[in-house]
Amino acid sequence: MLALAAAWRTAHAQGSLRPERPHVSIDIAGCDPALASEARRIAAIELRATLVDTAPDATVTRVTATCRNTVAELEVVDPTTGKSLGRAVTLAEAPQNGRARLLALAVAELVAASWSELQNNPQPRAPTATPLAPAPAREAARVAVSERSVELGAAFDVHILSSGDWLFGGGARAGVWISPLLFARFDALADYAEVGRPGGAVAVLMPSLSAAVGMSPWIGPSVRPAISLGLRGGYVRMNGMADAGAATPSHQQGAWLGPEVALQVSAFAGARVHPILGLAGGAHVLGVRGTVNNGRDVAAVGFWGGINAAIAVR
Repeated sequence: MLALAAAWRTAHAQGSLRPERPHVSIDIAGCDPALASEARRIAAIELRATLVDTAPDATVTRVTATCRNTVAELEVVDPTTGKSLGRAVTLAEAPQNGRARLLALAVAELVAASWSELQNNPQPRAPTATPLAPAPAREAARVAVSERSVELGAAFDVHILSSGDWLFGGGARAGVWISPLLFARFDALADYAEVGRPGGAVAVLMPSLSAAVGMSPWIGPSVRPAISLGLRGGYVRMNGMADAGAATPSHQQGAWLGPEVALQVSAFAGARVHPILGLAGGAHVLGVRGTVNNGRDVAAVGFWGGINAAIAVR
């Protein structure tokens, strides 16, 4: 029993030495001290890394940023992959109070570009000239990159029927990154409106689900457009609500289904929390037409459009 307890304590002590997060040192020179401090803090959060202030060792990814006016020259020396990367970015396009965040995102993107090799090419054929970091440090960096493959969000949605009626709602969405360029998207939405008609109104409820695949290239350090093609389907219920003395109200309901194409743009896409704006359109191949006496039908058939906004978390 004592031997087992001693073995457990040894294993626990060894496991506690394994870094839960990758270690990063970030040295920023030539910038305003307040900007440099804020940029270091944000970059560590974006990378899900532990910021190391002491002299770096063989487990620490080292970043050096040198500011010259509005240009920052970045260099990454990464023992987890044996790579060294460099990049120059301009901060002139950001307002003064936004430059720390822009610099932090540039640092995070460059480090993530190096760490991504641990995910995409874990066993390179060509050995590095310098010794690599220990396996636990390499695994911590790999996990930090792989965690970014899923994006969850809460969405606000506007669904515009072919009859010109606007429905409002929202729901949840999820994106799964298959590669740096390709992704799969899933969402669940519910839209509702009471649309006016002669003699009353029609209450329209449209819950729906969608699945799509798409492409999303990076453009600059802050913007990421994406286009996707998928299938959306759901159920629609239309309840007629007659005014006093008008005709007896009725309801119509049924399933709807059709293709969907969507275009979205993510701002500060490298950030853990970021906004997304999008446009969508499609066709109700299968749908429901709400017949209105002496008025325009409510048409959940034919072409439709949509506007959406979301707050996403990676």
